[in-house]
Amino acid sequence: MAFDRELLSNALPAYDIGEELGAGGMGVVVSGQHRQLDRRVAIKQLPVSDAADPEVRRRFTAEARVLASLDHPHVVPVYDFVERDDVCLLVMELLPGGTLRSSVAASDGFTAPHAVAVSLACLSGLSAAHRRGVLHRDVKPENMLFAASGVLKVADFGIAKVLGGPSTAITRLGQVIGTPAYIAPEQVRGGGLSPATDEYAVATMLYEMLASVLPFSLEGDDLALLFRHVYEKPIPLRDAAPDVPDPLAAVVMRALATEPSDRFATAESFGVALAEAGTEAWGPNWLAAEQVPIMDAGPIIGAAGHPTAPVRRAAPTVAVAPAGSVPATGDREYPPSYPPTRGHEEIAARTSTLGNEGIAASAPTRGNEPIAATPETTASPGTAAPTSPAVAPSARRRLITIAVVVAVILIVVLAIFVFPKLFHVYGSTGSLGRSRGWPVAPSVPAPRAWHA
Repeated sequence: MAFDRELLSNALPAYDIGEELGAGGMGVVVSGQHRQLDRRVAIKQLPVSDAADPEVRRRFTAEARVLASLDHPHVVPVYDFVERDDVCLLVMELLPGGTLRSSVAASDGFTAPHAVAVSLACLSGLSAAHRRGVLHRDVKPENMLFAASGVLKVADFGIAKVLGGPSTAITRLGQVIGTPAYIAPEQVRGGGLSPATDEYAVATMLYEMLASVLPFSLEGDDLALLFRHVYEKPIPLRDAAPDVPDPLAAVVMRALATEPSDRFATAESFGVALAEAGTEAWGPNWLAAEQVPIMDAGPIIGAAGHPTAPVRRAAPTVAVAPAGSVPATGDREYPPSYPPTRGHEEIAARTSTLGNEGIAASAPTRGNEPIAATPETTASPGTAAPTSPAVAPSARRRLITIAVVVAVILIVVLAIFVFPKLFHVYGSTGSLGRSRGWPVAPSVPAPRAWHA
């Protein structure tokens, strides 16, 4: 789908329209720059045929409002949207770090710990969206994008819903809404969707990163692949990748269960199980060694062996930009869950090789930044500010000792200087009252004896 520069310029008069960044079934993505804010953005235009459909435009407007309200460091923020008779546009953060697929290709494959760490960042963003009642419906490597800082962000939230509506994945004369390789069985059947639907897709991505193959054979066409998702069991992960630790393989296969009720209840619980499996397989410091930024994921980070901290606040602390990195315009920095140990230069070098593939996305969040691997230092909107930690027992003992020493010194001082003076005054006057000049009763002579 080619884009019409004049059409976009008329729809977004405040922006300079750049070059096409990518195109696909969900529309075309173009770069742009806000003139007054000097902010570079990615502009996604839905297919013209869909924009001409009043029902699609209605869904687009409803979804865009929800997406723009999402506020999470692992979700691509939506800055603006336009809906009118001839065009539907989403204006989003520009992410120059490339897609997850391009990152895997550039690295010649991820190690198992790194693949799990990246999946945890993805699950953190999905969990935040699910808590707001928003499902992604089309999780795949092309929709996982990296900021210049190396932070992974989930893109294209809700676009499958806008184009496909509440019907099955196969709509409009057989067009597949979603990606057959990662689509959940209930999505193919047209059943009720839930967080487990997105979990299935994340598990499929992780399976592919661990084994370099998908859990189902790709023989035949897309319809044959959809049939396998519904009626066949996935190839056991240990069969495809014998080196994957048993605890990790068990968690991935559970998330790939055909029935949603057999998967994890939430994306967060899936992430916790993955983190625990990683700790069991690689030790308590495995996540820190990977240096994958993970944010707003306290329970997940805690399960990986890191101490948790209060949730981030509505007004986040601005972090210092990584040295040597090229920040993407519009990025808002967030404090990482734990301080990264890998140098920023290495992150920048890795992300700089990814190119601009898939730089767009449609989705909402707050900012972008390191997805480190430990607790955040701020709190969620509406929550009380964290209280100061209790004094450690050793510190309390030191305070008591100091207090006792001070008390003893005061007693000694009193004994040396004050008490002797009091005794001297008393001895010289014979009475404390007389020494102060108080009146003393006169002596009364003894009474005479009466004689008869």
